[in-house]
Amino acid sequence: MSPTINGGITYAGRTLFFVKFDRIMTSPIIETSSTQIKTKDQNSFDRLTKLLLLFSRDDVPSWSVGEAAHELGLSSSHTYRYFRSLSAAGFIAQISTGKYVLGPAIVQLDRKMRQSDPLILNSITALKYLISHSPVKSVAIICRYFHGQVMCIHEEFEKKEEYEVSYERGMLRPLYQGAASKSILAHLPLRSVKAQFEKDAQHFADFGLGGSWDEVKLILRKLRAAETVYTCGELGRGAAGISSPVFDGDKVVGSISIVIPEQSASETLVATISPIVALSAKMISDRF
Repeated sequence: MSPTINGGITYAGRTLFFVKFDRIMTSPIIETSSTQIKTKDQNSFDRLTKLLLLFSRDDVPSWSVGEAAHELGLSSSHTYRYFRSLSAAGFIAQISTGKYVLGPAIVQLDRKMRQSDPLILNSITALKYLISHSPVKSVAIICRYFHGQVMCIHEEFEKKEEYEVSYERGMLRPLYQGAASKSILAHLPLRSVKAQFEKDAQHFADFGLGGSWDEVKLILRKLRAAETVYTCGELGRGAAGISSPVFDGDKVVGSISIVIPEQSASETLVATISPIVALSAKMISDRF
């Protein structure tokens, strides 16, 4: 590359020349290195996230470095460094030689979530009101839509019934099963629902949502038109549920539900409680 003199000016007794280069060289090494660094950082973060999510599994109570490395397809050295970082931050804690469980930082974050999550804060009064107007052993729950599933994030009760299926905080449920899930499913974008249907078509049919996509759309339209969704026995024997969706603007973010003993779920009771559930959902939505 050869420079070309492109004029100049005289300043303070000196002539300054402008030099024009025929083309400008960039450093592909630097640019590539920067991209590689970003990619490497992102990959490390993704692996760290996947490692932490292993501890959310119900079927494995604790993990060792070797077990996690095998599960994620990582080297033991990389996995050990991730364990060390998570342990130092308190996200995991060692309970025996080489075995780790979730650590105290998770408890700290959970407490903070209970204190700051608007879906929880806006719903507590409504949940307690629902319980006061429901049969003994009823459970009022607020759920959030989360990664294609429905998660219970808070519950209120006076005398808790041990139902076949738990409604405790943190439990994940599929979108096609139960009133709390169906009230959310009905208000999701159709493209999202179709993706779920194509993955779980048989389950959609088993739980009364239709055996074809056209049937599913028709049933969802009916669910959207109703203020509440009622199901009985879908989440185990002995429980019935009445649910209504909660919105943040136009976006469905969760649902509020009352779970009542099946033997108490008379037509009269369901007709009495359903408007309260619908009103509670509207009040929570209006607070966002």
